Formats: sequence, structure tokens, C-alpha cells
Amino acid sequence: MKLSQVLIAGLVACSFAVAQDAATTTAPAPTTAPAPKAKKAEMTKSVMGTVVAVDAVASTIIVKAKKADDTLSTTDKTVVMPKGKTVADLKADDKVTVWYKTEDGKMVATKIVLAPAKKAKKAAAMTTTTTTTTPAAPAAPTSGEAK
Repeated sequence: MKLSQVLIAGLVACSFAVAQDAATTTAPAPTTAPAPKAKKAEMTKSVMGTVVAVDAVASTIIVKAKKADDTLSTTDKTVVMPKGKTVADLKADDKVTVWYKTEDGKMVATKIVLAPAKKAKKAAAMTTTTTTTTPAAPAAPTSGEAK
């Protein structure tokens, strides 16, 4: 019995010594959470389509794209091109390309480019003019010609 107690005590002492040695030599560096990275600038996306409606009170525009209608918020920082245009200048059926960022689940327009209106064909080309020509009357015979 004494022998078993001595052996157990020796094993316990050795295990503590080994554990303490392992703790001092291979102790990992304290774990700290990595510093939070600065939020990446959100990628700007775009939608191209036709303006369905402009709501100045709610500061939104609705654009009919190929797949669905998109409602985009506008801000005082929203740039409208061509230069000199504003969101108030947009109207239904205008062709636009809108670049936006998603903020708090909303599509916020950063830039709106109004497509140039198709140039109307020249009025002359659009109007059909019909001209009728009547054949000239046969010329009267001159004195030297035979009848």
C-alpha cells in the first residue's frame, strides 16, 4: 500500500511538473479579438430604366428596370447629370441610369444620369409632301417640221 501511495504521489508530482513546464514554454499569446476593420466603402451599384414617378415630399424616385420597379431615396448629395439638372427636373418616362448605395436597407441614389432625349427627326422628314406632275402638252409643230 505504501508503495502504491508513493507511486501515485510521484505520478502526480511529475504530471504537475510537466504541466507547469508546458504552460510556461508553450503558453499561447493572450487571445484578443482583432481590431475591427474600418467598414469598407460600400460598393456602388447601378440601375438603368425609365422613371415611373418622382416624389419630392418623400425624396424618392421609382425607376422601372428590366426586372422590377426600384424605389430609390434621394438626398441633397444626390448628383443629377447633365449639369444644372435637379431631381425636381426628372419626370415620368425619362430614361435614366442611377448609381446607388444600400444604407439601412434602402437604395440611396448617389448619381442620376438623365439620358439625352432622342432628337426629333427633322420636321421636313416627318411631313410627307406629295407632288404631282402633269405631263407637258405636246409641243406645237414649228414651220420647218412636217405634219
